[in-house]
Amino acid sequence: MNDTMQAVLMSGFGGPDVLRPGRLPIPRPGPDDILLKVGACGIDRKDLLIRNGTIRKRSAGYRGAAGDARDDLSFPLVLGTEIAGTVAGIGANVRGVRLGDRLASLPRRGHCGLCMYCRTGRSESCASAYFIGQDVNGGYAEYVLLGADSVWPVPDNVEFAAACMAAAAIGTMVRAVRDVARVTMGESVLITGASGGLGVHGVQLARLAGAFVIAVASSESKAALLRELGADEVIVSGHGEDWSGRVIALTGGRGADVGIDIVGVATLKTVLRSMALYGRVATVGEVGSGSIDLRPAIVLLRRLQILSSYAPGMEHLATALDLLSRGRVRAVIDDRLPLAQAAAAHARMEAGDVNGRIVLEP
Repeated sequence: MNDTMQAVLMSGFGGPDVLRPGRLPIPRPGPDDILLKVGACGIDRKDLLIRNGTIRKRSAGYRGAAGDARDDLSFPLVLGTEIAGTVAGIGANVRGVRLGDRLASLPRRGHCGLCMYCRTGRSESCASAYFIGQDVNGGYAEYVLLGADSVWPVPDNVEFAAACMAAAAIGTMVRAVRDVARVTMGESVLITGASGGLGVHGVQLARLAGAFVIAVASSESKAALLRELGADEVIVSGHGEDWSGRVIALTGGRGADVGIDIVGVATLKTVLRSMALYGRVATVGEVGSGSIDLRPAIVLLRRLQILSSYAPGMEHLATALDLLSRGRVRAVIDDRLPLAQAAAAHARMEAGDVNGRIVLEP
C-alpha cells in the first residue's frame, strides 16, 4: 500500500471550484476504526450544502467526542457520506469485521449505543454521533475511516455503486415510506422532487407497498424515467406552480392519502392543498431555506398529520441492501465519474441536470 491516496479536497466554502483533486496520507485506523478502501461514494445533496456554506459548523456530537469546543469546519475537508467498499484495515477493538469484507456505511459514526434513541432504533438522534464528510473526512477519496457502529455487510450480488446509496438515498426513503408515512396497499401517495436521489427510490418503495403513486417532476424527460420506475401518474410542473388541482383530479376528487415532500419550502404549501381527509404529510428534505405561511385551518379541517423523516438507522440500511439484493428496488445511477470530476458533478446537481445519484468511483 502506498503512503498517500487520491482525494478531492475542499479548500473553503464556495462554488464547485473549491473542490480540487489532491493527495493526502492514507489514514491509519485507531483502535475503534475500520479503514475502508472506497469502491464508490454517492454525491448527496448535503455535500452541496456543506460546500456552499449553508452548513458551516461541526456537529455537537463531534465536539463532544473530540473534547473540542471549536465548532467551525476545518479545511481542507474531504466530503462524502454515501460510502461502500472493502475493508483494508481493522482497529484493535473492532470485532466481527475481517479484511476484505464488503461494507456500506451510514452517514454517521460514534453512536453511544446506550441512550434512549440508540436503544429504541432511532440512533440518528444520538447526541454522541458525528457525521462522516462533515466532522471528519469522508468518501471522496481512495480510503476512509469508519466505525463498526456505522457499517453493514454488502451482499455479493450488489455492486458498490448501488450499495453506497443504500443508507442516505434508499434507507432514508425506507424509513419515510414504511415507518413514518406508514403507506399501505391501495392508498394514493404524492411524491415531490421525485427525480432526485431520494425521490426515484421513494417512487419504487411506495409502488412496492401497493400504493397508487403520483410523482412531481420538472420535465418530460424526468417524467419518462419515473413512469419506468413505477409512477402511475407524473405531474410535470415548473418552479412555484400550484398543481394541487391536478392531484385532486387524479384521485377522483379525494386528494392524496400520503404526501412525501422532498423539496421543502417551494412545494409544501401545494402538498398540503393536495391532501385527502386524514392525510399524512411526511417532510423528508429541504433543498433551500426559508419559511411558508401555514393556515392551521387546512390542517384542522382536513384532519392532517404533518410528520418528519430525518435520516436512516442501521435497520433501514440493512433493509435497503436486502431489497437491492433481491431486485425489489433498483439503484438509479445517473453517472459514474472518477474523483477528479467531483466539481463537475456538483455543478450538474446544482443545475438540476441529474436523475437519481451521481457516483464517484476512485
